[in-house]
Amino acid sequence: MTLPIKTRNAASTREAILQAARARFMQDGYDHAGLRAIAADAGVDPALICRYFGGKERLFAAVLATSGKDPMEVLAGDRATFGMRVARAMLVESSRSPDRMAFVQLAIRSSNSPIASKLVHAQIQKQFAVPFAEWLGGEHAARKAWLVGSILMGVAAMIAIGAVPTTDEADADVIDRLARLLQAVVDSD
Repeated sequence: MTLPIKTRNAASTREAILQAARARFMQDGYDHAGLRAIAADAGVDPALICRYFGGKERLFAAVLATSGKDPMEVLAGDRATFGMRVARAMLVESSRSPDRMAFVQLAIRSSNSPIASKLVHAQIQKQFAVPFAEWLGGEHAARKAWLVGSILMGVAAMIAIGAVPTTDEADADVIDRLARLLQAVVDSD
């Protein structure tokens, strides 16, 4: 009797590794997440992680790159409504992207690692700071992008630890205050 040959689907194997790594990095942080544990969670041989990603650092970079929607989807748009649009996207649960929150959780859980911090910084620059500064334009665009990013990461971190009340009927006053703060940064010279 001949056993059927098991075929591998590279795309699904890669995705299984990424999902397992995302969960493990979020749970354990960069320094404490092991490739063997990630491989076990993904149901693959640890050698496949190195084959697909080259090692833990490149795997973490791939997880970061795939753990968040393009922030410019929410940020870019009419400048006059920027503050309210972003405040609602952050504070109203039905508007908030779980993917975006995953990126923040990865950044928080891995912030003590010099390697992970470098990778998080590079991803934030690539995906947020540079395109947002270009959207803002002007002499102080990079500083304003940094300030808006800092405010949003702080809000996201507070949400991630459950310290900010967020519901579909979020406190209108909190939304309004965050909106005005963000708008003031964008509109400043």
